[in-house]
Amino acid sequence: MLRAVLSLALLASASPAAVIASGSPDAAAFERFSVLTPPGPDEPRPEILAQSRRLLYAEHRVQRGELWIGNLAKNYGTTLASLQATNNNEFVLMYTGMRMTVFNGDGLLYEVRKDKETLDAIVARYKTGADARRQFKEQVVTANGLPGLALLQPLEFERGDRVLLPGIRVSFDTYRFPFASQSFPRISSRFGSRYHPVLKRTRRHDGLDIPKPHGTPIYPSRSGRVIQASWHEGYGQLVVIKHNNGETTRYGHMSKTMVKVGDMVERGKTMIGRVGSTGISTGPHLHFEVRDKNGRAVNPSAKIGRR
Repeated sequence: MLRAVLSLALLASASPAAVIASGSPDAAAFERFSVLTPPGPDEPRPEILAQSRRLLYAEHRVQRGELWIGNLAKNYGTTLASLQATNNNEFVLMYTGMRMTVFNGDGLLYEVRKDKETLDAIVARYKTGADARRQFKEQVVTANGLPGLALLQPLEFERGDRVLLPGIRVSFDTYRFPFASQSFPRISSRFGSRYHPVLKRTRRHDGLDIPKPHGTPIYPSRSGRVIQASWHEGYGQLVVIKHNNGETTRYGHMSKTMVKVGDMVERGKTMIGRVGSTGISTGPHLHFEVRDKNGRAVNPSAKIGRR
């Protein structure tokens, strides 16, 4: 769980983690970066990270009653934006047992994905232009306590190493529940095989059925362009929105649609319709689907807070 309660300076530049790629480095010169530390507790107390002057990271498992990621960020001595960027998750929805990487710095805690990935390659992922990259590289070296020689010669990392990238933020365009409130709604029928209450037979259910009072406003789960807004068989009044990554969302059984084909709609802001019970339906609710770029239905619950 806890990879090691160590500063990222040591994690990034020590052990066999990072080696200045210029022949055989002098052992004595790098002796101070060598570490032999037993693993820490599975889940260290947040105050250990928050009070430490060294840059530490660990894994946190969400406990019952932990409802807002902002509180966790404060407890660990980091920021909401840092946890969102590091975990690539907006954390609109948290649940007991959910796991995330936590740390006590400000920025994106980058995980090296392959052996021999260089510092220059990592910097190039996030900055363009020679001057911007040079300045950012200096910031990364300082933030992680890397040897100054890393500014002059290639520095290689091993897969699994962590590097703090100060100031890096992630702009999220993630899925949300299609209502004004982002509290977890009651779901009357989940994704997967089910016994259809009207057709009286078992069939695949491609989305979530979310009961709401008749007329409840419906908003896009994610920003995009309307590609359908009309009656469609068992869906009744249906709106389909296509998103930048090629995926689509469907909103069925509406009592009223308020957009037309070609409209650009914004997540959580553009009202696209109201809850109803049109089509094959037993009562007012929203049938909500997410489909991949090939048109295959995926579980909407697994997409909330993610791209």
